[in-house]
Amino acid sequence: MSERAESVGMSAVSNDSEDADATKYLVFLLGDEAYAVEVVRVEEVLEFTTIARVPRTPDFLLGVINLRGRVLPVMDLRSRLGLEAVEHTDETRLIVINTRCGGEQISLTALADSVVGVLDIGNDAIEPAPRFGDLADSTILAGLARMPDRIVLLMDADRLLTAELLAESYAALKT
Repeated sequence: MSERAESVGMSAVSNDSEDADATKYLVFLLGDEAYAVEVVRVEEVLEFTTIARVPRTPDFLLGVINLRGRVLPVMDLRSRLGLEAVEHTDETRLIVINTRCGGEQISLTALADSVVGVLDIGNDAIEPAPRFGDLADSTILAGLARMPDRIVLLMDADRLLTAELLAESYAALKT
């Protein structure tokens, strides 16, 4: 277990790869909150690099990066979740996530404050995402993982960027 994981109160998370009832998650931070996405959806984690701005795109789409000849969109997870912007640090990371958008398989780069590491989270520690009425953003969560010292919010990679979200966002830019 990494020192970073222990420093954010996740030292009791199982890291035993033999646990058949556990799923591997990449855990990352946005501020003091821990989020995670299934490792099978993560292509790689990159240090922060220059992002080429694309004009007239929604605020949560920062632009694109060139990753070994592939042009990938960059999503600001803070903006997507309605969180306050912060300055980038040496710990800021770009997480390349394989997702689906509009029926198409794409690679999306998500900006995170820092990455904690890969942890096994037992299925018995996972609860369904809470419902907050008709708030669409609550659907970005696949569930919650109860840890002894905190809750880890589990993101649904296929809900990070949807055709409906893009359509709404671009329509708002036209006004």
